[in-house]
Formats: sequence, structure tokens, C-alpha cells
Amino acid sequence: MTVRRKLTQTLLVPAVTLGMLATTTAAFAASGPGKGPAPKHREVQRGMNVTGFNAAVAKAHGFKIVTYKNGDQQSVPINPRSHLKKSPILRRGMHALSNTDYDEIRGNCGVAWIRVTQTAVWQVALVSGFRDTPEIAYDWSWTVKLSDQYGTSHQTAGGAMWGTQASRIWQNLTQKGWTFDWVDGGTAILIDGSICTAARPSVSISGLG
Repeated sequence: MTVRRKLTQTLLVPAVTLGMLATTTAAFAASGPGKGPAPKHREVQRGMNVTGFNAAVAKAHGFKIVTYKNGDQQSVPINPRSHLKKSPILRRGMHALSNTDYDEIRGNCGVAWIRVTQTAVWQVALVSGFRDTPEIAYDWSWTVKLSDQYGTSHQTAGGAMWGTQASRIWQNLTQKGWTFDWVDGGTAILIDGSICTAARPSVSISGLG
């Protein structure tokens, strides 16, 4: 997405990229149930979180699963006097929050980044933007695309600004089965006349419903 304003002289200046322009690792063909790209495989390092319980396994080893009034769950010893320890508490909705992915690409004009997090069954929150530009940006334009088993959609952001970073969050986006999302076009215009163009960081998660 290009910034639409009269910049006759500025447009003669070569655009400075936020990073080497990368192509997505999946081809986006016809949409429809069961069609479209599968989420790409990318190794991501992150910690481990409790995302659920197996009641049968717990019982066989002296534990039981309890659900508190606020919806939180925990595995606790059946015999409170035993030496067994309680598990970490599974906060209501935490199973969804643990399903997340992040990616960024750094260039000579800053960092373009994107994050997706599952918030409910078939629901995700997507946030994307840039940071660390070498000079103050006064205008930006951003487009992200999302794909799932039924097709592709897009979201946009941008406008006047003053700073070296900007981002936008989109909540309650419906994605079925899995989601593969990427920065499809991003531009920041700096006060020194530089036009910084985003590369294409991308994220994917599966098991949405």
C-alpha cells in the first residue's frame, strides 16, 4: 500500500527498505474449504505453559482436576496431606493465549514485525507495525493479510504520526482451522525524506477450532 500524496521530488529518492523483501513460503491459490496454503513450518523458541489436563492420568497418580468459580483449573492432590504438589493454575482462556507466533525482519531503516495470538475458538488477535527507524516518521501506511482454510482477507492501518515506531492491533478476527498471516505492504515516510518499505514478516498457528 503506497502513501498517496504529492511527493514529486521525494519519489526520485530510492526507497530504503526495512529488510530484504521476502516472498511468502506458500502459494495462494483458489480459496474454498480445504484449499489454500497450509501454515508454513518455522522453528520458534518459546517456553512451555499448561494448556489443559488429562483427568484420567491425574487420578491414576493421586491427583484430581478442580475448577474454581472464576473458571480457572488446577490439578491438586486427592489427599491434601500428601507430598504431591499442586500444578500451575490454568487461567480461563490461557489455552488460547498460549497459541501464538511472532516474526520480525530488520533492515537499514528499522524493524517490521507481526504477532498473532488465538483468543477464542476460531478467533485471533493480530498486531503488526514497525520500530527503530533512524529518523522520525510523520506518516505511515500498513497492510496485513490473513489466510485460513476458506480464503484470504486483509486489514489496513496508517495515517499521520510522529515518532520512530507505530503499530495497530486487530481484535476478534475469525480464522477457521489455521491462520497464516503476513505484512503485505508497509511504508513509513521519514522527515529526512526517506521512504522506508517493509519486508514481509509472517506468522502462522494451527488448531484454531
